[in-house]
Amino acid sequence: MNDPLFSRPWWRRQLFALFARLAPKHEGPPPPLPDHPRRVLVLAPVALGDYLVLSPLLSALARKKPRTEVAVVVTRTSYELAAVDTNVHRILLYKKLPAWPLSMIEIIRYKPDVVVLPKGHPAFTESLLLAVTHAPFRVGLSHPHHDALLTHPVQHDWEAEHRSESFVRLLAPFGIDPTSVSRRVHIGTDPEAERFAETVIRRQPPGEPVIALNISATQPMRLWPLDKWKALVRFILAERPNSLFFVLSAPAERPVAEALAVEFPPLTAVRTRRMLEAVAIVARVDLLITVDTGMVPAATARDVPMVAMYSGNHGAYTCFGPQTVAHRAVFAERGRPLSDLEPEEVYRAVRSLMMELER
Repeated sequence: MNDPLFSRPWWRRQLFALFARLAPKHEGPPPPLPDHPRRVLVLAPVALGDYLVLSPLLSALARKKPRTEVAVVVTRTSYELAAVDTNVHRILLYKKLPAWPLSMIEIIRYKPDVVVLPKGHPAFTESLLLAVTHAPFRVGLSHPHHDALLTHPVQHDWEAEHRSESFVRLLAPFGIDPTSVSRRVHIGTDPEAERFAETVIRRQPPGEPVIALNISATQPMRLWPLDKWKALVRFILAERPNSLFFVLSAPAERPVAEALAVEFPPLTAVRTRRMLEAVAIVARVDLLITVDTGMVPAATARDVPMVAMYSGNHGAYTCFGPQTVAHRAVFAERGRPLSDLEPEEVYRAVRSLMMELER
């Protein structure tokens, strides 16, 4: 919620207190969750990367509680990922006006036994949903604004641990030991997206290595300028002239992708229509070079080695960095934009990783 009125601390306290009155809980120690809840509703994060790092939690619930229906509330942003998630049995789409009332009615009618809130910071919309579902058990990451709503608040270290680590902590109230759960990120596949990627790859001459450049940036702090991308490609081609490149971009960065393709014949600017098409391309390359976006956990899920560039917000690596694949991370100075990174520094990381992969 971006309304400045509701962003004021006093108003926020009143709103969360109201939500707590809508969803009262028993005093004293929290009651144990049922061994086999009929329905569990997870209020999934909005961003693509956040949804992906939630996957260890969803996977563990589906595997350890096979008689339980696992549902997620998502927005249109992450609906595509939820639709191919084999660990999810039902999707409830949260919509904005004018469709908001109908989407709220559908969520209220779901009547879950347990609602899970994987947010470690004040979450207005999710707290509203938590209250109106009237679920008898409400499990969530502890926060002063949330704890009055939660029957089972779970301690965590939101700023200093990987998000997947915070999320799997939510399994403890279900009787699942978080230390026994794999932190491996999962992403589903879509046959149409996989066919699209196969066609794109087949159209190009063979090359080695095959490298994907993800130039999309959701924030200005994450943009890397065209001249630096050009310099990086030159460095790689000078040492590995048979390299083949695929450039992935959002519509806003498409002119940059096309400018790269014009200058470098071994480079193809791929016009993807959705996230899963881009992920399918990445799954077929030897190396990904990317700015800090949801593509980092997506590539991790498809076991793709990567060089990831980060702005001065180093916490993004701590909380969302690749955990289970070979990688190098390159950081701008704290507080500085990613554009401060020099091509030479990034190329050193690329060269180091490629040498490691070739051993």
